[in-house]
Amino acid sequence: AERRPADEATAGNPAPADLTDLCARAARTYNLTRREEDVLLLLADGETTPAIAEKLVLSPNTVKTHVRNLYRKLGINRRADLANRLECGT
Repeated sequence: AERRPADEATAGNPAPADLTDLCARAARTYNLTRREEDVLLLLADGETTPAIAEKLVLSPNTVKTHVRNLYRKLGINRRADLANRLECGT
């Protein structure tokens, strides 16, 4: 299987397969970019912005931009709404 950036970024602490599937489905449903999907997976796995930045080799400000774009595309306003949005898919 082809390794994706999120797979490499989380190789030491892989996200559960169901979380990966939920994020992949959300990426298709909400037309997320590849990098937004990478950030979404780590965000949904409970990682902080600095940790995501380090794992994906991005600046924290870039991660914040991706998170802002994710929130807009998913129609949420806070992290607490993320799990519900992923599980419901709506």
